Amino acid sequence: MSGIFTLSIVCVGGRYLEEPYQFLTKAPVELTLGELASHILEMVNFDRDDHLDQFYLANGIRGQKTWFTPDGEWDDDDAHVMDMQLSAIFPLPKHKKLFYLYDFGASWRFQITKRGKETPSQPKIEYPCTVSETGSKPKEFGDEVRWDGADED
Repeated sequence: MSGIFTLSIVCVGGRYLEEPYQFLTKAPVELTLGELASHILEMVNFDRDDHLDQFYLANGIRGQKTWFTPDGEWDDDDAHVMDMQLSAIFPLPKHKKLFYLYDFGASWRFQITKRGKETPSQPKIEYPCTVSETGSKPKEFGDEVRWDGADED
């Protein structure tokens, strides 16, 4: 691994968001956006395969979205986006912020900010690794009990 980015990831919106939740993670510069998405969803205990998701740039949470496509417009074929490495994303264009949108209906949004400079990786540490977290993890389905049919006879 060539280096490590420290990322602050904040849940900034979602249907059932009750209070702020944030975590700090260290990730290799080669980590792909798809791997970052999996890491984020694992941290908040959301189901990875249930919903559409996408990364985009914007000036703020309600700002105009710029998608990672040649023309900046929405493209439902995001395989190339999920294969992009963090080193291709950072540094971000001036005034832009990186967002991850999960479940277009519930609009779970996470703002991802790189903190500081790239640092060397440490031996014997498995990356990505969470350094700290604050707040209560959001509940993907609120206080609803999700029935999956497991109790059927």
